[in-house]
Amino acid sequence: MRKIMIGAVVASTALVTVAATTPAGASQAPRAPHDAKFKTVASGLNNPRQLNFSKSGKLYIAEAGSGGTSDCRQGPEGAPVCWGPTGSVTVVSHGKQHRVIKGLPSYGDQNTGASALGPADVVPYGKHRLAVSVGYGFAPADRASLAAPGRLFGRLLGYNLKNGHRTTLGDLLRFEGRKNPIHDPNTDPTGVFKWGHTWYATDSGGNDLVKVRHHRVRLVKVFHDVKTAAGKVQAVPTDVVVGPDGALYVSELTGFPFVKGAASIYRIVPGHKAKVYASGLTNVTSLAFGKDGKLYAVQIANKGLLNGPTGSLWRIHSDKSGKKSRNLTGPLFAPYGVAIKGHSAYVSMGAVAPGAGSVIKVPLG
Repeated sequence: MRKIMIGAVVASTALVTVAATTPAGASQAPRAPHDAKFKTVASGLNNPRQLNFSKSGKLYIAEAGSGGTSDCRQGPEGAPVCWGPTGSVTVVSHGKQHRVIKGLPSYGDQNTGASALGPADVVPYGKHRLAVSVGYGFAPADRASLAAPGRLFGRLLGYNLKNGHRTTLGDLLRFEGRKNPIHDPNTDPTGVFKWGHTWYATDSGGNDLVKVRHHRVRLVKVFHDVKTAAGKVQAVPTDVVVGPDGALYVSELTGFPFVKGAASIYRIVPGHKAKVYASGLTNVTSLAFGKDGKLYAVQIANKGLLNGPTGSLWRIHSDKSGKKSRNLTGPLFAPYGVAIKGHSAYVSMGAVAPGAGSVIKVPLG
């Protein structure tokens, strides 16, 4: 196995370390196995991450891409990574899929393109409009040296699919560079949720939750280090949703060494102190509420990322309920995002695999 080279806890390592299952010197990226238990609704995806439905029923999927050949450097994991314009967004409609946005920046492992950081979430809003968060994983100051489209890293972008117009809704990287609420300057925008006229977004590198309105980025919540059996680790928030009770819910991955059972889901009422809603979870990457008000979450690695990216979809119960959260799928290869439509969950898989990612449909009963 390739040795995971992490000298210090850096929140942005949370995703790239899942490539630890690749043998040393391998020329091929990991491949997502087919799971015959569930229907596959999209395939051939490049490191797929979050996904969401539009009001018309179209499924949009953020693809982190497969890196490239530019600006090769030592990545957060220690291995060389390179960037290129390989990030994209795929839509699935009436059983067919195609990429509606291409050419977004992506950092991936050199030669393989595995474990990329790039487009992390996509949210349909308005008519013909999409919001796309673009991950990064490095210090904010480093972006200025990149050629276009590398300067799109670290932003929340708005797209009009009808006329092709693109705008920056909010620059999370610039906010992290100016404010740096906790630890060293590092930014990796991930999950996004639109609530009224305000966008809420997690920064997995910055360890915070921010809100974006009228292009201004403001701090909502700093996530402090978590106590685990292996000592304190960074929190690494990964996704945000608004529940039927009007509160914000934020998932947590936790940083190296990705201790099993150390992650939580937080409930946040703006203006009040955040509270732990559910604890004892492991490496949570995505959240979604069903129409029945039940909360669902994806664990990318049920035993912790150092044991490989084998995770699953869970139905979450609050700590106060006294009920245990339930594994709904059994083992899945590197699952990442979840979106709910009707009585089914749609889960992206192969989040570390360029060209071999997929989305499966999971009946919820």
